[in-house]
Amino acid sequence: MFGQRFTDYDNNQEKLVGLNSNDETEYAIKLSKSYSAFDLVYIDDKTVAVTIGYSNGKVGVLIVDLTTQKIKRFIDLPDSPFGITFDGESLIWCCTSTAIFRICCTDYSFTKYTSRLMSQFPYIATHGDRIIYTAPSKNTVSCLNKRKLVWKFKNETILKKPGGITVDDKGNVFVVGIESKTIVVISPDGKQYKQIQTEDCGLTEPSTIFFDNRRKQLLITNINSFAHLYDVSYV
Repeated sequence: MFGQRFTDYDNNQEKLVGLNSNDETEYAIKLSKSYSAFDLVYIDDKTVAVTIGYSNGKVGVLIVDLTTQKIKRFIDLPDSPFGITFDGESLIWCCTSTAIFRICCTDYSFTKYTSRLMSQFPYIATHGDRIIYTAPSKNTVSCLNKRKLVWKFKNETILKKPGGITVDDKGNVFVVGIESKTIVVISPDGKQYKQIQTEDCGLTEPSTIFFDNRRKQLLITNINSFAHLYDVSYV
C-alpha cells in the first residue's frame, strides 16, 4: 500500500519526503542543490518522476528509485518542467511557455504533444485519452483529447489562480484555486461545477491536490506546510 510522497518547492528544500500509511516520515531523499522539486508522479511502486521547475542547474525531470532512495536518471529537457502526470505508458509534462510534452518511459526520449501557450506553474492530469491542465495566470482549466480542445473552464468568482489538479475515476476534475482559496469540482464535460468550502476545514492556503481512486480519498496540501486528507462520497 502506497503512503504519501511530497516535494517542497517554495522553500527550496531539494528533497523528496515519503510518509507511510500512519502519516509518519518514512524517509527523506536529499536531492542535489542544483535541483528544486516542483511536482511528482508515480511510474510504478518503486519509481517516481520529479519535475524541478525553475532550477539553479540543469532543466529536466528526475527519475528517483524509492528502493535505493537515489536518483536513477536525469532527463534533460528543452524548457523548465512543472506539472507532470503518467498515463500508464508515458510521462506527460507541461512547461511554462511553450507546450505539453510526452516522455517515453522505455528510452526516455521526448516528443511535443501540442503547442499551446501555457502560463507559469501549470499542473496537469489525465483521464483516459484526455489531458487536463491549469493555466494559473489565465484562471483557466482546459481539457484536450487527441490534441483538440474539448472544453475550457473559467469562472473567476470561484476559481482564481488554479493550481494543483486531479481526476477521479468518474472523470470529475478537482482543482485548487490558490488565490481564491477554494476547491472546485468540474464535471467531465466541463459544463457543471461545485465549490468545496476549505477555510472552515483549516485549508487557508490550498496549493496541490491528489485523488486516491482506490481509497476514495482526497489529499490537499496547504502552502503553510501541512496537508488534509478527506474521504469522498458521491450523492
